Amino acid sequence: MNAIRNRIELAARDWGIHSDGGKLCLTAGTGEGNFLVATISDEAPIGESELVLSAPGDLIWLLETYDALAGRFRALRAELRRHAPQQQRREPKDYAAECAMKCAEPAFKVFLEECHGLAKPLTDDRAATKVRSILNIRSRSELNDDAAAAARWQELRNAFDAWRRRG
Repeated sequence: MNAIRNRIELAARDWGIHSDGGKLCLTAGTGEGNFLVATISDEAPIGESELVLSAPGDLIWLLETYDALAGRFRALRAELRRHAPQQQRREPKDYAAECAMKCAEPAFKVFLEECHGLAKPLTDDRAATKVRSILNIRSRSELNDDAAAAARWQELRNAFDAWRRRG
């Protein structure tokens, strides 16, 4: 989309079509005058001729229409957010960061050792590896991208909280 915007920005805004001895010509107008851009051969099928001759105006119109619609969409989305209930406005939870912090907690490492067989020494890296194994994920970032992985993380976190309450 940016490449199209750049090409439109560099090109003339005033396009025209005229006939030159039976051939259709596409011209571009600038402050310095009109320039011949393309000549359509008289053997070219009408559909292809129309497509080529209409392309500059069509691209400009499409880009302007897209920008107007995108601006309206952003405004409506912002309006919806202002009217959304408070709980819906919260940002999605960063389970990956939460998991990283838990893996650094000594109590969480003991929980993993006692309940999931985490081998000593109880390091942050070993805890992270064990959690990835328990949750069947390759990376903690999956906790933010995969609802099922996030649900498994929440279950593990809840089990840890229950374990800690039992003392």
